[in-house]
Amino acid sequence: MNRPESLNALSKTLCNELLDAIKQCKWDSEVRAVVLTGAGKAFCAGGDVRAMKNFLHDYPDNDPGEIIEEMVSDFHPIILALRELKKPVIGAINGICSGGGAGLAQACDILIAAESAKFHMAYIAIGEVPDGGNTFFLLHKVGIHKAAELIFTGDIINAKEAYRLGIFNRVVSDENLLSEATKFAKRLVEKPSFAMGLAKEMLNKAFLGNLETQLEIEKKGVISCAGTKEFKEGITAFFEKRKPNFININLR
Repeated sequence: MNRPESLNALSKTLCNELLDAIKQCKWDSEVRAVVLTGAGKAFCAGGDVRAMKNFLHDYPDNDPGEIIEEMVSDFHPIILALRELKKPVIGAINGICSGGGAGLAQACDILIAAESAKFHMAYIAIGEVPDGGNTFFLLHKVGIHKAAELIFTGDIINAKEAYRLGIFNRVVSDENLLSEATKFAKRLVEKPSFAMGLAKEMLNKAFLGNLETQLEIEKKGVISCAGTKEFKEGITAFFEKRKPNFININLR
């Protein structure tokens, strides 16, 4: 992902390019393993909040759910494509892994994180709910109670804590992240590709049977939240760099 100036926030262009890259990996027989990472100091900061803010400013009378629906419609096919890719995908998590970026990471098969990496369910700060399969992946990884804590509070956890919780497979030094991820990918390149692809498909059926349904539930949820005054307050506070005031807001 190559939008370092915006911490690789998920713009329409980036989503389209990422989906195209995954499709190329799918059909290119010479690609036997994939490493996904972010340019600059972040893996991915999640959805493009600036695009949301600009929409609210330019079209104050329109339903914000329109842009949210478009953004999620561009994003969710990437989650499914990563899981359906019958080749191992190693996520090299550098820096912040937030919101939709956390969903991207969890859609990978193996997660190798830098010591400086951070994992973050960012949604609650702008009055939103998770998308990108986060409610599905996180529930299965850490259980319902810890998942609820991370989603409800929006607390940022460091790489060691994410490793302890079973979100990351391993943590390495920042300077060795790409070399370690590449080394792991090269190790998998030597394995039988058909067997790995079939094993991934079997894992998906056992573990992710309802992922597509859950993505639709998430999509409806984020669209619903986008129409609330809480969402508008969260977006405004984000850009004013202040704590949002959700108390005593009439939801609609």
